[in-house]
Amino acid sequence: MSNHQMLNNEQHKNLKVHTKRSSDLGDNVMLTLTFPSEFYAIQSYYPIVFYKNESTEEFQAFALLGLEKKENLFLSPDENWDCGYVPHTIKAQPFLIGYQNQEINGQIQKQKVIHLDADSPRLNEHEGENIFTQYGQNTPFIEHIGNILGEIDQGFEDSKQFFHLLNQFNLLEKFVFDIKLNDQSSNRLSGFYTVNEDTLSNLSSQQLFELNQKGFLKPLYMASASMLNMSELIKRKNQRLQTK
Repeated sequence: MSNHQMLNNEQHKNLKVHTKRSSDLGDNVMLTLTFPSEFYAIQSYYPIVFYKNESTEEFQAFALLGLEKKENLFLSPDENWDCGYVPHTIKAQPFLIGYQNQEINGQIQKQKVIHLDADSPRLNEHEGENIFTQYGQNTPFIEHIGNILGEIDQGFEDSKQFFHLLNQFNLLEKFVFDIKLNDQSSNRLSGFYTVNEDTLSNLSSQQLFELNQKGFLKPLYMASASMLNMSELIKRKNQRLQTK
């Protein structure tokens, strides 16, 4: 269970954050959330897949890190991230955007603030990056995290309109990916959606204009191109099997 607390320089003044990457610190995840504004960086290394919440009918985008649950093929044995880009939602841990009620001009309004998961294994008082200085000021580390959280928050907002248009133009389709590994075992990746390239190639000029005007055409092509990274993911999986 998570234990979310609003970050403050009294209760959390001595906390440090492990920035190493390892399974023990919670990095053994198969996928992580990503957003249209991040697709350009993500597509260089990871397949981008989409998942539909059947109860809400809402889509989300994910960077695929492994081929089965609790598997991250980008974690190296020496506690590093083995590629050139770490997704924002991984980098931000154990922090997240929360809300605080504040009175402004006589009215109670929700203000966005930084929260942390107090039960995260990344937090301790002995090793890692300081959150606050000895005088209670924000360190450059937490200022950087704040910027990342701002991009994540904006990413959630952008995603709503992005997926609205993708649904409107029927640009998503379910896919099944059958994988045969070098040890002769078989894996099947299912339950996700990808870009329907036939529909994409047949969009009208007006539809293309609308996607481009809203800044979504480039991310759409990035998501489509990212599926070429499936072969690299399988290669990493085979290399992992060889070392067992």
